[in-house]
Amino acid sequence: MGRRPKAAGEPKTAAPRKRAEITVLVVDDEINLTLAMRRLLSAEGYRTETANSGDEALRKVKEAHYDVVFLDVNMPGMNGLETFVRLREASPGSTVVMITGYGKTLKAVIEEARSLGVRAVIDKPFKINQITQVIREIIPHAD
Repeated sequence: MGRRPKAAGEPKTAAPRKRAEITVLVVDDEINLTLAMRRLLSAEGYRTETANSGDEALRKVKEAHYDVVFLDVNMPGMNGLETFVRLREASPGSTVVMITGYGKTLKAVIEEARSLGVRAVIDKPFKINQITQVIREIIPHAD
């Protein structure tokens, strides 16, 4: 028996990619957090950039594609939810994961974000393996 052809409505499975081909943007107003995440994700082999505001993140996604965007919920100026809505318009191919230090207190915001298409929400403090696991769930890895 041969393999059956994929039906028109079936989702395509993404081909596995090497870590060095996966681009990540970390958006948080806590500069120490963004620098630490960039250092750790870069050490894991991911191409990682940072932004410290929603406006800076929007500028960056207009200049380059990012496979995964880690986005803080609570930032001054443009908050994470507003940034997400605008990021989705500017870069519809990017997958957004929200990070929050407020846990259940922002439950309504998190529920709204998920209903709009945020892939996951990670509570601070987190471990680097939580971040890399989410990336692996979003993008199949070849290495």
